[in-house]
Amino acid sequence: MRHFLFIILFLLPFSVFADLQIRVVSVHDGDTLTATGVADSQKYKVRLLGVDTPEVDFYKSTQGEAALKARDVLLKLAPVGSIITLSDDSQVDKHGRVLGRLLRNGKDINLEMLRLGWGAMYFIYPFDKRIVSDYSKASKEAYDNRRGLFSNEFKNTEIPYEFRMRVQNQVGRNLIGDFELKKVVPPEDSASIPVWKRVFFPSFDQAHQNGYN
Repeated sequence: MRHFLFIILFLLPFSVFADLQIRVVSVHDGDTLTATGVADSQKYKVRLLGVDTPEVDFYKSTQGEAALKARDVLLKLAPVGSIITLSDDSQVDKHGRVLGRLLRNGKDINLEMLRLGWGAMYFIYPFDKRIVSDYSKASKEAYDNRRGLFSNEFKNTEIPYEFRMRVQNQVGRNLIGDFELKKVVPPEDSASIPVWKRVFFPSFDQAHQNGYN
C-alpha cells in the first residue's frame, strides 16, 4: 500500500500537498520526522527542505551530542502529537520521503532550525531562489551570533554532508555554488564557500544555466 501511495504522490503535481496537515508521531533527528495525515491517517516520513542537521545514526556512525541537541530542538518546534502543515511546494524525494517546509502557528520550522544554528543550509538544484535567500540570511544570523553548531561548544562538528561523505569514504558528487557570488566549485573545494551560502548542482551545465561560473 505504501509503495502504491509513493507512486501516486510521485506522479501527481506538487500541489497535492497543499494545506496537508500532519500529526507528528516521532522525531528521528533534527531534519527528519514521522507523521500521520490528520485527514487520512496515512503515514509519512518527512525530511525538512533546505536543512541538513548532524546525524544521529549514519551507517553505525554518529555525530553525538550535536545530533541529539539538534533533534531535541526539532522536538520543541514540532512536539510529538502536534499538528503541522506541509508547504504546498513539498514533493517526494528519491528515498520516498516527503521533502518540504513545515509550518506551525505561522512559523517556518525549517527556517527556525537554521536561525538557531542547528543545521547547515542544504539545497540541491532545482530550488526556489526566494526560499534559499531567506534561509541563507537565517543561517548567516546563526553564524554571526555563534548559535548551535556555530557555538564554541560545537565548533569542531563536521558539516553533516561532509560527515556522510567521510563515513562512506567518498567525495561529494554535486558541485557547490556560492549563492551570493554565483560561482561554482568542485566538491573538494567546498571549504572556500561559507556554509550559509552553499547550494548544490548535479552538473556544470545546470550551474551555468543559472548564472553560476
